[in-house]
Amino acid sequence: MHARVSTLMLDPAKVDEVVGQLEREDLGKLKETDGFRGMTLVVDRSSGKGIGTTYWESEETMKAAEQLGDETRRRAAETGGAGEPQVERLEVAINTFAG
Repeated sequence: MHARVSTLMLDPAKVDEVVGQLEREDLGKLKETDGFRGMTLVVDRSSGKGIGTTYWESEETMKAAEQLGDETRRRAAETGGAGEPQVERLEVAINTFAG
């Protein structure tokens, strides 16, 4: 399994707006994408820091979904971003999630 980790600084007052947008506009598209295995989003509401991680069946399926990841980060940044998103692509060495 592979993961794409995106870190974005948000305006703390817009965290809920960005989360809602992600749920309404992007999560369904992700779930329909070949190789998608899940997503986590953690936020620090006081600082506005958000870290979104998408999990993929393989490096190939993760790479095939790059455009969707770019679009999702762009929308989040336009809605409440306070800086350029940082993106890392990693192999998942241990996975304790069910499924």
